Amino acid sequence: MSTQKQVINNFKKVCICRSVTGGTIMKAIREGSLSFEALRRAIRVGTGTCKAKRCRPKIEELLQTQKESLDTVDKKASPSKAKV
Repeated sequence: MSTQKQVINNFKKVCICRSVTGGTIMKAIREGSLSFEALRRAIRVGTGTCKAKRCRPKIEELLQTQKESLDTVDKKASPSKAKV
């Protein structure tokens, strides 16, 4: 079910004015655009006629979700060293 939802979100338009999909946004986040302003510069989200009034909340949600998943991966990859 989760995978099906991810596939749908990859093709769903998030920024309607610029026709940017969730998949494009997630790719840019994985490539290092970790803020709304960085995404704006990289893929021009939020630069259409509405000036991000419609898409910014959803993009901020995607950013937060991706950052949380990256933090989880980092914590698993580098376990804390116990004091001996």
